[in-house]
Amino acid sequence: MAQINMSAFGYNEFITKSGAYTVLPADSGTVINVTATATITLPATVVGIAPVIRVGADGITVTVAPNASDNIYGAQITAADNKAVIFTSAPVGSYIQLIADGTVAGGWAIARLDLGGASSTFARAA
Repeated sequence: MAQINMSAFGYNEFITKSGAYTVLPADSGTVINVTATATITLPATVVGIAPVIRVGADGITVTVAPNASDNIYGAQITAADNKAVIFTSAPVGSYIQLIADGTVAGGWAIARLDLGGASSTFARAA
């Protein structure tokens, strides 16, 4: 499998996606490199899964959406706006790592978030 250099993690295996994709438990620890505007849907939370979703091209929008019964939680997200994370015009290399560690009931916790620069836009969708 190919590898990609993620400065926070070193070199990691990755898969490329250019359309809608539902993350599999087997994708944990693998970088999902999104190269075209797409929605990446997370599976229902399972303790121990930690997907990394990376913006792999300039000028695209990457939406990271949890399973219908889950939420995404983190310092960047208020309780009222915790359904999806949207990268709009974020530079190549921006990424989010989410983890289901069992400490967040009914959801995913943001483990790492890198917007790749001051011009990035990070939004939340309720």
